[in-house]
Amino acid sequence: MSPLPHLPSEIVADLVLRALRLEATICDISAVCRFWHSIVVRNLAELLILRENGNMVSVLRRALEHHNLDVALDLVSRPGSLEESAEALVLVAQNGHTVLARCLVNSPQHAARADCQNGDALLAAAEGGHISHAARADCQDGGALMLAAYGGHMEVVRTLLDAPQHAVHADCLGGGALVEAARCGHIAVVRLLIDAPQHAAHADCLGGGALVEAARCGHIAVVRLLIDAPQHAAHADCLGGGALVEAARCGHIAVVRLLMDAPQHAAHADSGDGVALLYAAKGGHIAIVRLLLDAPQHAAHADCKRGMALVEAARGGVALVHAAEGGHMEVVRTLLDAPKHAAHADCLGGMALVQAARGGNIEIVSLLLDAAHHAARADCKGGVALIDAARGGHIAIVRLLLNARQHAAHADCEDSMALVRAARGGYIEIVCLLLDAAHHAAHADCKGGVALIYAAKGGHIAIVRLLLNARQHAAHADCEDSMALVQAARDGLIDLVRLLLDAPQHAAHADCGDGLALLDAARGGHIAIVRLLLDDAQHAAHADCRGGWAIMQAAEGGHMEVVRTLLDAPQHAAHADCGDGMALVRAARGGHIEIIRLQPSATVADITIVADGATVADSATVAGSATVADSATVADSATTANNATVAGSATVADSATTANTATVADSATVAGSATVANTATAADSATVAGSATVANTATVAGSSTVAGSATVAGSATLADVISLPALVESWGFDQWLAHGAA
Repeated sequence: MSPLPHLPSEIVADLVLRALRLEATICDISAVCRFWHSIVVRNLAELLILRENGNMVSVLRRALEHHNLDVALDLVSRPGSLEESAEALVLVAQNGHTVLARCLVNSPQHAARADCQNGDALLAAAEGGHISHAARADCQDGGALMLAAYGGHMEVVRTLLDAPQHAVHADCLGGGALVEAARCGHIAVVRLLIDAPQHAAHADCLGGGALVEAARCGHIAVVRLLIDAPQHAAHADCLGGGALVEAARCGHIAVVRLLMDAPQHAAHADSGDGVALLYAAKGGHIAIVRLLLDAPQHAAHADCKRGMALVEAARGGVALVHAAEGGHMEVVRTLLDAPKHAAHADCLGGMALVQAARGGNIEIVSLLLDAAHHAARADCKGGVALIDAARGGHIAIVRLLLNARQHAAHADCEDSMALVRAARGGYIEIVCLLLDAAHHAAHADCKGGVALIYAAKGGHIAIVRLLLNARQHAAHADCEDSMALVQAARDGLIDLVRLLLDAPQHAAHADCGDGLALLDAARGGHIAIVRLLLDDAQHAAHADCRGGWAIMQAAEGGHMEVVRTLLDAPQHAAHADCGDGMALVRAARGGHIEIIRLQPSATVADITIVADGATVADSATVAGSATVADSATVADSATTANNATVAGSATVADSATTANTATVADSATVAGSATVANTATAADSATVAGSATVANTATVAGSSTVAGSATVAGSATLADVISLPALVESWGFDQWLAHGAA
């Protein structure tokens, strides 16, 4: 089809805007759709302007975001109000489009000022590294210089500093440009700023902020340049040693050494009361730790107590705690063996031991327990180290804590919480250790049987057997109303169910929780467990428990054998019509026809489901997880299957099909041999008739009609009422015939 000429504005307003509102690509359904597609392609700028209600700047922003320079150039070249827009100039400057900027600045009509909005366009251009037009270089107190320095745009920085008029000062904003350049490691920009002939930036600006940023990022050349500046050199100990702290935290050992060896105002290794040591230990930077501890002057203390305001309060050896948490063996040994002010292994009540046990660091645990002075206690903090080790399955650490020479941990600490953690994780060796401890052994029935319930929930049958057969304080199989049995039945673990029911003492009850175990087994279709619960010699479950809830769950899940077993139970059999026929309703909802046949009084032909006013009649089929709700109708030979939904007052009739996750809603009609499939939607008063097809994610809405053999596919959308006669009348039949009818 040949390209169309630009259309009159009224045609664009009446047709293109209507197509735009659909927010979708019009697929090739018919000549009408092909015609609309041509309109969109030929009138993209007009379409965008209409969409943004005539806001030309908004259209320009959208075009630049999508790199559509043809549309952008079209917009800035048009006579109108865009040339006066300072915001438009900022947009094009920020994106570095010099040609577009010239179109705006040099426009013969109402040229935009290059220093508009106090220089915003210049700031935008400087941020992107673009040489802009004649705005004031010092606009907004030098904001453009700071942005250019941050981006490392050397030529832009030089241009701003050398401007013949209103040149920016290198020390503007308190030296903010220098800080940004130092942070990003732009050493050439840093040198340019501190060597400026007039108003040079100070290397120690903002109290040494530039030095701190350079040290944090490891830019050693920039650090050296700032420290060695001929005038206003930065102090290595500025901001209370902030540069040293940041370098130590990030592991930049060369920067740390440079700061500590500065000829003047050298940084102190113990600055911030040891915060640098704290961060180095936390990161496992052993070389930095040793450097700080061995400093000839102002050496850091391994037992430093408190840090700077930048960090959390530190007390009594927090550096050691962080080292243990990270598993840094050498750091721990170095801190414990420091010749002066050595850290205590039992600092903070043994927190270092807790962290090491939690992380499974057996070597560090041993080191802390065997420390020559101030050794950590295995039972510190009420046994938290043992509990955390058991939770992580660290058997060697559990054994070490239980067998410690002094202050050994108690296996029953915190009401045998370590046993609960081990049983939950399925760590049978740890469970054995805790139950067989020589002193203060854990109780198998601790916390009312919680360890047994967790073991059953995890399917750890060996641990369950171990807890039930414990020599002392054995767990009860019926603890917490036989909750362990409920967990096993829910997960279909028949061996575990049998073990709990056959316990020699305190056996679990098959009818526990008013049949809760039976209900969960029926829901999961675990027929063997259902029969086991119904046939239990003592406390047998009732098939009709909870008003027949078990058979309802089984029917909804399509578990044929479970339903039959519940109906045929010799005592307390479930009723097929329980819950006012709800079992039958749930089976029908799931399309389980074989379960419906189990009810002698019902036949497939006479089954009509009425839910929320919905009707399924004649020989219609509702299958899968399909839903028919409200006053919707599925009639004649129509089919609704899988997860399809028919709602509102929608109608699916004749031989029509609604399948997969398709939706027919409101007053929509699907008739004849029409098909709505996949995730397609027919809504409002839409009609799909004949042998038409709506598929994939397509949508038919409003009062639209799809008829005959037409197809709507992909993510296409038809909406509203599109009047073809009105289109022909407004444009002219001859013109329509020449450009659209083909």
